[in-house]
Amino acid sequence: MAKRAGGARKKLRRGLWSPEEDEKLMNHIAKYGHGCWSSVPKLAGLERCGKSCRLRWINYLRPDLKRGAFSQEEEDLIIHLHSMLGNKWSQIAAQLPGRTDNEVKNFWNSYIKKKLRQRGIDPATHKPLAELKWSDYVFDGYNHQLPPYNHGGIYGGGDSKDTAVHFDAHALGNWC
Repeated sequence: MAKRAGGARKKLRRGLWSPEEDEKLMNHIAKYGHGCWSSVPKLAGLERCGKSCRLRWINYLRPDLKRGAFSQEEEDLIIHLHSMLGNKWSQIAAQLPGRTDNEVKNFWNSYIKKKLRQRGIDPATHKPLAELKWSDYVFDGYNHQLPPYNHGGIYGGGDSKDTAVHFDAHALGNWC
């Protein structure tokens, strides 16, 4: 929080931005540029912190931001770049003019991942789900459903019907 003379702290505004605040920030940046974000709020006459001003500018007020739905070309490019870069959203967004890293990440998590799974593609590996092997499963200490396991197999015994194996990784202690 900002300090006033005499050591008292000035309460910074939080929450939704008003149109007046947006106007002050846009006018200040148009006239002077952003420079050091920590000095922008005071110079622009805002009772916000520098980080809040920076995020508001980058994610909402920049004139080059693209609004609206992603095009099919953008979606295809995100899938391609994700297969090469993984979850490096800022690097992916840098290849999509006018799109923010947060916007790209949210589009991936809310739409593309589901679409890939429906098509039988693992969104993490970009491989068909049918090709996944036991070694592709990462045991991170949570409950998992593993692929079907044939209890009969070449050794006989048991039911040859495939059944899903469930286990609680927490019960295994330090084994995983």
